[in-house]
Amino acid sequence: MKYFVGIDVGATKIIFLLLANNKIIKKKKISTPRTKADFLAVVKENLGKEVSGVGIGVPALLNLKRKLVLNSPNLPYLNNCPLTQVVKGFLPQKTPVAMDNDANCFALAEACLGAGQNVKVVCGITLGSGIGAGIVLNRKIYHGAHGSGGEVGHMSIKFDGYQCSCGSFGCFEEYASEKFFQRRKISSRELEVKARAGNKKALQLFIDYGRYLGIGLANIVNVLDPEIIVLGGGTSKTSKFFMRSAQKECARRVISPLAKKYVRIKKAKLGESSGAVGAALLLINK
Repeated sequence: MKYFVGIDVGATKIIFLLLANNKIIKKKKISTPRTKADFLAVVKENLGKEVSGVGIGVPALLNLKRKLVLNSPNLPYLNNCPLTQVVKGFLPQKTPVAMDNDANCFALAEACLGAGQNVKVVCGITLGSGIGAGIVLNRKIYHGAHGSGGEVGHMSIKFDGYQCSCGSFGCFEEYASEKFFQRRKISSRELEVKARAGNKKALQLFIDYGRYLGIGLANIVNVLDPEIIVLGGGTSKTSKFFMRSAQKECARRVISPLAKKYVRIKKAKLGESSGAVGAALLLINK
């Protein structure tokens, strides 16, 4: 039996898991180290030696041809790091190592083993401190011409408004990530407590959030025409309060009658393991 390590690198936590026959054998979660040296030490410590390959999901823009981390806003110590080559040095010779963007790994996992199984065109979106996304066509990640395919968080949904970290105004990420709630001095999970208690202002705020999310989802449907959009990330845990308004706004703006009728917007099935599972699948699903 072949065993593959999947690593999901996050800003605050790293998930390691061992996958065999598409099943999770072991799983470990640790806090993300604050220095590059500590980060690499932790990775080395948790790889194991008798494995068939290692896949890594990184929250960063990557040069996949050169196997280089270009820019990781939350983990700048990884910038310009040839991470796959470094990890290869921790393993027996010829053990394959693959790397991709963390949102791409999320989308791949949900397309192959989660909410998007048996679907040809899947868009996976992670809703958290920002918006990440991956596009999977026939169980293969679509990277685009320059490796940045799926960066939907930086499409503009307003002509004015708040300035994004990318320098533009009106980005989807500014209105449909956790930033929407932070500007109102609250988190989505704190707002959820109030919404569950029937607080009308909290319920309305979730509806407003869902509308912005729906605008972005409609743009994705109109451009990509996926069969399913899978929502993950921390903010998706409160989807009970915004999913209906997001679906309604999306449907209102979708052009194709067939897409309007048949596209599905669903919550992810694999939970916090999806990114690490997808990282392992980078090697299994070649």
